[in-house]
Amino acid sequence: DVAGAARGMSRGMAIVARGGSGGEGSGSVVLENTASTAGGGGSIYGNPKVYELAFGYRDFPGEVSFLQKLAEKHGTGHMRSLLELGAGPAWHSTAAAAAAARTYAVAVDNSAPMLQRARERVTEMGLTDVVAVVQGDITALDTAALRTAAATLHTAGERGSVDEGFDVACLLLGTAAHLLETDDAISCLQGAAAALAPGGIMVLELEHPFDLFEGTLLDAHGDAWESEVDGVKVLVEWGRAGDPFDVTTHIVTRTVGFNVVDPTSGEPVEGWQAIEEQVRCRVFTAPEIDLLARLAGLRVVAGYGDMNFDTP
Repeated sequence: DVAGAARGMSRGMAIVARGGSGGEGSGSVVLENTASTAGGGGSIYGNPKVYELAFGYRDFPGEVSFLQKLAEKHGTGHMRSLLELGAGPAWHSTAAAAAAARTYAVAVDNSAPMLQRARERVTEMGLTDVVAVVQGDITALDTAALRTAAATLHTAGERGSVDEGFDVACLLLGTAAHLLETDDAISCLQGAAAALAPGGIMVLELEHPFDLFEGTLLDAHGDAWESEVDGVKVLVEWGRAGDPFDVTTHIVTRTVGFNVVDPTSGEPVEGWQAIEEQVRCRVFTAPEIDLLARLAGLRVVAGYGDMNFDTP
């Protein structure tokens, strides 16, 4: 389990799935398909500083607000508790806990450098009483350990208890693309479903399958963007001409690169290591997600275009 990376684009699709009426594992799943890019494994996930430069530009408070509205519309009616899977620096957990509603959150990741950075951020933001950071594999979730972690938090007042599970679980920033094997995808959904409260929802953010059918994934140009923070600029290359796509598995192997440069001169900045690696990502279609959700005891109930209600 590693934290996924995503670049927010304009086109996307979200699918919402719901489980049974009550009991462990019942709940809803909100499957967020957006046109994001995702990466798995390799040195970018061992370098939180570069990761934050490349992907930290997103509107995390806005995305948390969207999660809250999804819970109100499709779930328990509120988001008092959040389980963030593949959390990386725990952006969504800290944004949720820092919001006025003071959601408490458990952030799960399996990368030691990312876990360290997540804990640093939680401490820096003064959120140790409402955010727990836990090491774990998203394909083999220990539900009891997650609830124990939540129970250690101060959950007084309207935040309530996590005894019955989490109101919302999420797997965002394209992290689900790392579930290359179908069995792993099913195990992840089953584990998340078991962690949900009755009526709880799960949100998955994926690459938009239309990119596959339109041919965008197979074009010769890949994708590229830049982000400037604290006096340095990171140049991100996501895909390169000739990168292979397996039509039988829907796995694309992208060549990705990260270079930190001076915004004025364009020269490499001392102390920042250039990163280049091969990233394998699975592209899920909507019918696949529907079947995987059913196999995990969930069902799709709605769809949205992006991490908002306005994108078609």
